[in-house]
Amino acid sequence: MKTTKTTIKIKGMHCPSCEMLIKDILEDEEGVIKADLSHKNGTAIIEFEDQKISIDKIKDIIKKENYEV
Repeated sequence: MKTTKTTIKIKGMHCPSCEMLIKDILEDEEGVIKADLSHKNGTAIIEFEDQKISIDKIKDIIKKENYEV
């Protein structure tokens, strides 16, 4: 199992509730192992299995929640 870790800049996260919403949605996706978010930094550090989910799919999931990546 090959895992990849990447940092994504996210605009629109204003509070811990925003962090938890995105974290929960991402970690429910098959292939996402862990998501650490910071509304203060506007970042998401995501560890995922690139054979099960792509970075583009992860970005699309975030965009569907009306956040800008």
